[in-house]
Amino acid sequence: MNKRDIRTWLEGKWRDALSQGVNTGDSEVDRFINSSVVSIRYACFTQLLGKIEDQARDLLCLQKGRGEGSGAWDPRSFCTKVVVPWTAENHDALGNSADPYVNNPLRRPRLDSDAHKLKHRGEWEALTSFLRHLQDQSSPDEIEKAFMRCLASLARRLRQHQFDYPVPHRVSLEQLGKLLNEYLGKPSGGLRPQVLATAFFRYIGAVFGIFSKIEGQGVNESDAASGASGDIVCYGFEERDPLLSVEVKDHDLRLTELHASVIKARQSNLRNLLFAAPGLHAAESGNIQARIESEWAQGMNVHHVKIESLVHHAFMLLDEQRRPQFLKEVGQELDSRSAPYEHREDWRCLLDEI
Repeated sequence: MNKRDIRTWLEGKWRDALSQGVNTGDSEVDRFINSSVVSIRYACFTQLLGKIEDQARDLLCLQKGRGEGSGAWDPRSFCTKVVVPWTAENHDALGNSADPYVNNPLRRPRLDSDAHKLKHRGEWEALTSFLRHLQDQSSPDEIEKAFMRCLASLARRLRQHQFDYPVPHRVSLEQLGKLLNEYLGKPSGGLRPQVLATAFFRYIGAVFGIFSKIEGQGVNESDAASGASGDIVCYGFEERDPLLSVEVKDHDLRLTELHASVIKARQSNLRNLLFAAPGLHAAESGNIQARIESEWAQGMNVHHVKIESLVHHAFMLLDEQRRPQFLKEVGQELDSRSAPYEHREDWRCLLDEI
């Protein structure tokens, strides 16, 4: 492969790694990818990827023309041309060095030479042993498997990484509405509407001074298990009693969902229940409306609204500087949940287009 081929290959494998979702740790590879020594992170990644580009290369060689025997190559040049640009496009997941191989530990002929002179000697020896085993096997399949382990480890690392969201200085109401519609337009298993709704109620509660605390659940966390009355619970200032329960849906509301939520609200002595959902199920809308009216007659206020509409009307009442602040709150909510990479990356890209 040439540089363009390996870059295309890398991007495809990276998408595969990100699509796997949350997976268990890999202590052997995590040790290198999460190392406090930036050079070790880059060396593990670069040596393996360089070997995939050209199987004739020696995994332990660090300098072209100075490696012993066959397989000598120039990892430093490969790293600066391929790995560094790719890393910069992926939130500096390996670090933000422009030339990682300029550091002293990588300015040796080989990884297995002069290790006794190095700081963090034990970590370098562990990396050397890991790569030597793969070099001795000399199997393309084993090399690729090892690299995929590195990508999986990097994906886990990135989930804990805070993104740099490019929030604009000014956002019109029209831009805000378009942004939310586009973000909610992709399926997310309920994550995106929950993030937006939680960020909205947390921000609005503070700005208007109507809530003392907001509690938001995880997408897969059941209300019964957590003891919560809804996906989002908004508390007042007197004895921290719950004032409002919010149920967030990424689909049209069903009658059975309304019934279950009403029961939970009653058990929590709540009188205000809000459904943030795209709409009401067409075949059940009449029965749902009738149930809402019946609940009002019995003392419970049940409302339904699109989250986009709620945001639009709320921010009509606020100064325009509040809109960018809300967008920052959404990014913080995504990071605090360690949301999967694609949902945070899509939010970042949409902000970048404003």
